[in-house]
Amino acid sequence: MKKVNLLFVITISVSNLSAQSTVKADSLFSIQQWKAALPLYETAIKSGVNNAITWNRLGYCYHNVGQIDLAIKNYQVSLDNKPSAALEQVVQARLARAYSIKNEINKSFITLERALALGYPNVTELETHGDFSDLRKDKRFDHAKELANENAFPCMKNAQTHEFDFWLGEWDVYNKGTTTLVGKSKIESASGGCMVLENWTAVGNPPHNGKSMNFVDPESGKWMQVWVGSSGINNLNITHFYDGEYKDGAMRFVFDRTMQDQKIIGRFIFYNEGPNQVRQFNEQSSDGGKTWTTSYDLTYKRAGK
Repeated sequence: MKKVNLLFVITISVSNLSAQSTVKADSLFSIQQWKAALPLYETAIKSGVNNAITWNRLGYCYHNVGQIDLAIKNYQVSLDNKPSAALEQVVQARLARAYSIKNEINKSFITLERALALGYPNVTELETHGDFSDLRKDKRFDHAKELANENAFPCMKNAQTHEFDFWLGEWDVYNKGTTTLVGKSKIESASGGCMVLENWTAVGNPPHNGKSMNFVDPESGKWMQVWVGSSGINNLNITHFYDGEYKDGAMRFVFDRTMQDQKIIGRFIFYNEGPNQVRQFNEQSSDGGKTWTTSYDLTYKRAGK
């Protein structure tokens, strides 16, 4: 019994040593004290710690003190421990950096390609980090940078998020069929191409302005617009337009609201009338769609055209 108890105490002591070493090492790692963290990670591993995160961090410590061969060795052990996809992306990118330092360019691209396939987005690191200086001399580098940029800004390559691009630009806005200027609008691509941002300013009195965010709702897969106008909630200047689809040359939204206990439904349509003109049409119904009333019908003409 005493022997069993002694073994139990030794096991607990080793476990505590592993945990303490790892905690201290992680603390030093977080403030980039690579040299000080190294022996603590080594102690933790010798005491039985065996996971992808610890091996990766040990490798990165060696990496940052210039012991690249040991860094590569520990990165490989980290990968052998089946890291999550997010951690594997980090390890593969660091391996690519290490191989680039050693001028082993093919190995660097192989590991970088794996990191890119897992979503590696760090364009800045690719373009500026000294570890990648040899990699940047290779003709394959531009393609790798392009893939990283796509990972960083996925909406830029998504065809659906570009359906509303016909509205981008600076516009003078008129009542349809007239030369009466009612407003000016600047429509911008924002949030890395994931949103179309409207900046509206009315012309004349009363003064009025507003903005709308237009984006693809990830739940419905349809476009949504959220409009906030300067005259506030009481004047119905916060509106959600939803179920937006681009079809037959137009972006078509619907909306609904309640006014004085009466349900109002509406249609809100942007007609693509060529590179320099957009028609914006809004109509609503208070009888369930039996009859419709036009709220406004505007023509956007590209400024300076």
